[in-house]
Amino acid sequence: MPESAFISSHLPGHSPAHSAGGSSQHHQDRTFKVISLEKSNEPLGATVRNDGEAVVVGRIVRGGVAERSGLLHEGDEIVEVNGVEVRGKSINDVCDLVASMTGTITFLIVPVGSGSIAKSPPGVLPPNPVVHLKAHFDYDPEDDLYIPCKELGISFMKGDILHVISQEDANWWQAFREGEEDQTLAGLIPSRSFQQQREAVKQAMVIDTTENEITSRSKAGTLLCAKKQHKKKKRTSFRSNYGKEDSEEILTYEEVGLYYPRANHKRPIVLIGPPNIGRKELREMLMQDSERFAPAVPHTSRTKKDSEINGQDYHFISRTQFEADIVNRRFVEHGEYEKSYYGTTLDAIRTVVSAGKFCVLNLHPQSLKILKESNLMPFVVFVAPPSLEKLRAKKRDKGETVKDDDLKEIIEKAREMEDVYGHFFDMVIVNGEEERTYSQLVSEVNRLEREPQWVPVVWLDRNSNDHK
Repeated sequence: MPESAFISSHLPGHSPAHSAGGSSQHHQDRTFKVISLEKSNEPLGATVRNDGEAVVVGRIVRGGVAERSGLLHEGDEIVEVNGVEVRGKSINDVCDLVASMTGTITFLIVPVGSGSIAKSPPGVLPPNPVVHLKAHFDYDPEDDLYIPCKELGISFMKGDILHVISQEDANWWQAFREGEEDQTLAGLIPSRSFQQQREAVKQAMVIDTTENEITSRSKAGTLLCAKKQHKKKKRTSFRSNYGKEDSEEILTYEEVGLYYPRANHKRPIVLIGPPNIGRKELREMLMQDSERFAPAVPHTSRTKKDSEINGQDYHFISRTQFEADIVNRRFVEHGEYEKSYYGTTLDAIRTVVSAGKFCVLNLHPQSLKILKESNLMPFVVFVAPPSLEKLRAKKRDKGETVKDDDLKEIIEKAREMEDVYGHFFDMVIVNGEEERTYSQLVSEVNRLEREPQWVPVVWLDRNSNDHK
């Protein structure tokens, strides 16, 4: 339909003065405006929602055609699209309508407000500080019933870094994924509060996924956009006395910042994994390079043997002192064996770090919480098992006779560890063959010495204060 007819059908007696961006006319105390946007393979970058019978622009996504044009704004009511009236239509109907159109798309809108549609210059949304977040859950917009525009969603995996450029919407933030900042159009991710809310509902086992519930929740909005391409992206019983990980805690995002390596501070390397996965062997292989790697000298309450050197083999302290140090939270982890205490202190780790070496630790994952709360900035490596077939072959090649049930238990234990403690992990390495795993581990350690790393921002603040 010609644009003049498109206007005259709603504004009789008026001849539109169409300009570069669009035209405006007044009718019955309402301001109508005509705008045209070119739809190509690039998304328009706007979502819509229902407000009663009205179809209203819900959000403008940064970097999209809608934002750059400066013609559409959040809160604008869309009356017609290419001559088709949309008032009273469902969000899905509007979505299908726009999806079927190509080339120039002409909108008849009622601008939000009066006389102050754009508070910022055309095509420019108010600047927001970029917040860098590490994701602690996997997310795929294709599986999300409530996202207002699946095509604008970003999929990500636990551990991915997200650069959030807008938190203006209470439920949906706009972000780029690490390594994809060169993309023009931002994508949508669930906000921290929204994700926590729905995870809390799942944990309480009272989520209602009936068709009516899904329909009502989806009225929060849907799309005015084309497909956005996105990639889819895994004997002695030592223990920590500082409590198990809070199973009620709902993990979503953690704010991170870039840490630039310092020559005088090597991050401790912490190896985590299920029993019999080869952590001990990997640690011994690293220790062969004594110029770079060293163990933390453990403490014990047992009596020193004549052949042992205090401070070299162990730090020998009394049982009373050991128990006092437990109470004062000086141990990362500790245990009791044959009526004697053994344990590793934070100070013992600091001694290695102060010597300019990497301290290599094999710890129970329960120890990670107190280690993370220190100023040591640990680098946590989860040593994971390969497939059952490869694990069986590995054990056979080493001359070990192990039942399949035992191998399956290793794999299951690894799954449980990753599920509960995965938010602490900086690297997951599959130990299919020790030499190859060792080579991968050394390459990562080399990177730690020369490249910046994303770490919790609280670490940066803490270390900044420590070095003032």
